[in-house]
Amino acid sequence: MNSFFSSKPILKFGLISGFLIVLNELIIYATTGSNPYISERTSIFSALGLIIPIVVIMVAINYLKKHVGFTSFGQIIKPGLIIGALTAFVYIVYSLLFIYNIEPDTLTKFEAMNRERLVATGNFENPENLKNAIQLANNAFIPGTILFSLAVNLFIGFLAAVVTGIFVKNK
Repeated sequence: MNSFFSSKPILKFGLISGFLIVLNELIIYATTGSNPYISERTSIFSALGLIIPIVVIMVAINYLKKHVGFTSFGQIIKPGLIIGALTAFVYIVYSLLFIYNIEPDTLTKFEAMNRERLVATGNFENPENLKNAIQLANNAFIPGTILFSLAVNLFIGFLAAVVTGIFVKNK
């Protein structure tokens, strides 16, 4: 493990976390057979998507503590945020590949799902308002996915680094 992580360990831990998240997403897709961006997630693999970066960040901070050392609490937080950002980056790239190449009808299915939900509410008597609401949801789908992934992974990175940092600093 020392030779693999001897140079740029934060980068490697971040990429490992991202690729494990992608692997987890592919397992969900293969086992459920449904598009994970449209259908509900109820499997244990959904929880794993949150646990993977936490575990990787904890391992990374412990590794860095042993091999690099920390002089301040900020130096503990920084790797967590970087690993969270790298995890989000890998996941965002995968998401875009999935939406545009693996399941290219994702946006069409998303639009149909939104149309059904909005019609079921009965709040739109004017077809033009319904069309505008659907278009707004479609326009927000990709940026929303990207921003949500980035925000969640940075938050997980920060929180995992703080909690791990508390225990690492007290040792």
